Amino acid sequence: MTSNESHADDWRKGYTMISRAHCEVVESSHGTAVAVRVALVATAAALAATAAILAATPSALFAQEDCKFMKTIELTEPAVGTLRVNAGAGSLSVRGVEGANEFRLAAKLCASDERRLEGLGVTLRGDRLDTTYPSSRGGLFSWGGNRYARINLALEVPMDTNLRVDDRSGIIHIIDTGDVTLEDGSGNILIRDVGSLTIHDGSGSISVSRVTGDFRLDDTSGNLTVDGVSGDVVIDDGSGSVIVSDVNGDVTVSDGSGHIRINAVGGSVRLDEIGSGSVTVHDVDGDLVVRDGRRERIRYSDIRGKLDLPPARRGSG
Repeated sequence: MTSNESHADDWRKGYTMISRAHCEVVESSHGTAVAVRVALVATAAALAATAAILAATPSALFAQEDCKFMKTIELTEPAVGTLRVNAGAGSLSVRGVEGANEFRLAAKLCASDERRLEGLGVTLRGDRLDTTYPSSRGGLFSWGGNRYARINLALEVPMDTNLRVDDRSGIIHIIDTGDVTLEDGSGNILIRDVGSLTIHDGSGSISVSRVTGDFRLDDTSGNLTVDGVSGDVVIDDGSGSVIVSDVNGDVTVSDGSGHIRINAVGGSVRLDEIGSGSVTVHDVDGDLVVRDGRRERIRYSDIRGKLDLPPARRGSG
């Protein structure tokens, strides 16, 4: 088994274990509906499948994709402390390498015809990785149907490299780097073993593990799994289930809709807004504060600080 295959296997096991562990705790302690449990395990399976694809070697990743017209580009550049990545349609995989002193890029340019292929380009200069795409009357080409143009990027960087990523669409996989700031339009995101992490995301499932700094998320839609954060966690989520586990600092969540599961928090938990889903909070060293929501949908246990919950509605039991 190669190191990349080992990474994929670790991710599959990790995601399944994380989501199942949350669901088992919730179900055994509070009798949460089986339908919720099934949905969360299905989410874990989908993320694991994505991880298996992205953890492959660049050549293996490229070989898995149907592409009528294509070319590959390999670039290197002396490493600097921060790399700014401007990516469009296509996947992005970034891996930190111990002892590396340069940025190494393997890119696959893929299009439905030669004209669109000629409009694709990649540059790596100094602290910037930029991509270019063919233009059309409506802007970028539509990627649906039989017409497409995309660039898959597989990048190796020194492990302490900070990343500033602006991505339009496609799967993103980042491991073993420094601080990460990500602006993403759509697509699943998998990130682990990074410094501080900030994500502004449009849509797609997100899985995050082993963050050594703070984690902040501004998300429109999609399920979220977070496991292992040394600092604080702040989540502003439009819709989708939220699972948070093993946080040393405080956890603050504002969620429009979807189920919320929070477990093993060293600080306090604050829920500023609760939408239509249920809430389960377990094993918190600090306080549990809920500013908005229906009390009958909030289940909690092992809260060692103060409780500040909304009043129960009349007739709720």
